[in-house]
Amino acid sequence: MKREPRFLPPLQSVIYGYTRRMLDQTAMNAQSFAMVLAETYLSLTAPDVRGVALRIGDDVAEDMRNNAQVLRRYMDGTVKTLPADLVDAWVLALPEPYRGECERDLARRRGVLPVRLPSADSAAGVVGVAELVSEFAQLLEVIAPALADSRIDKNDLPFVRRILDESDDVIAAVMGVRGQVQAMFQQENTDA
Repeated sequence: MKREPRFLPPLQSVIYGYTRRMLDQTAMNAQSFAMVLAETYLSLTAPDVRGVALRIGDDVAEDMRNNAQVLRRYMDGTVKTLPADLVDAWVLALPEPYRGECERDLARRRGVLPVRLPSADSAAGVVGVAELVSEFAQLLEVIAPALADSRIDKNDLPFVRRILDESDDVIAAVMGVRGQVQAMFQQENTDA
């Protein structure tokens, strides 16, 4: 039996959706986001491979107009395809929680979880555990209404998407802490 094809929305549609939501729900406007995007793009992309006309120079007002126009052209569909060298910068320019949610949805398209790489920072272990506790608390907050009747059934369908999202975040946080412990263990073994 042949499987029914399941088409995914274009990658850029996912990114633009989170960007629109962020612009609607925060005090950040398109010009200020375009400047953050430009800074991120210019810091991540080597000068010889840059294909997007984002800039930061001496004339801040002109740069803001230019970068906002570039952003608008992508988001309104004038430019049809989001270049690969701009995708990472765009996602990284999104503030939390929009960045985390966007990364989760992009990873889910490929059947993986977004897990942060271990940091060499000594405070990273505390941050990792704090993130794990926070993510678990968010999962409990979301799953509590579904478990109010002591079971999860078809009546809990309105909660399913958020339960899945938050449980993925808990798993990613656990893997992040595991990665930190594993990196520390490997460092101790190489020092011994």
